[in-house]
Amino acid sequence: MAAIVGIHAYQAARGKEIAIAHAPGHDQLQKVRCYTLFFPGGRVYAGDTEGHLVALALVTHRNGRYGYTLEGNGFTAGGLDSAHALLESIAGRLTAEYVETQFQHSPDLARADVFDLTAGPHLNIRLQSA
Repeated sequence: MAAIVGIHAYQAARGKEIAIAHAPGHDQLQKVRCYTLFFPGGRVYAGDTEGHLVALALVTHRNGRYGYTLEGNGFTAGGLDSAHALLESIAGRLTAEYVETQFQHSPDLARADVFDLTAGPHLNIRLQSA
């Protein structure tokens, strides 16, 4: 995973947006991919700009703290005190390549219509790809 050298954030109506910049020295003509992370409860989902949606992480909530396990690689983290901290922690672990792999190998849930993505917080992210 590339090192994070800067995060730009702003508060939006019901979510936040952060841009994750990777280590200097990388080609400045890299593509930037935009995604939205959603947490309606139980799992975190990633949506892309083409309207596709995949499950990205299984979430636990115990004793007022959030934890998660990423789909695909099994990375776990915990002790997060809010849903926004959960989304920011997950965003900090992501690379464009990892997210694209999840979109390629996971079912597209966009038409499943079994949950309301507006029911919880969301986070817009931009990831640089190689």
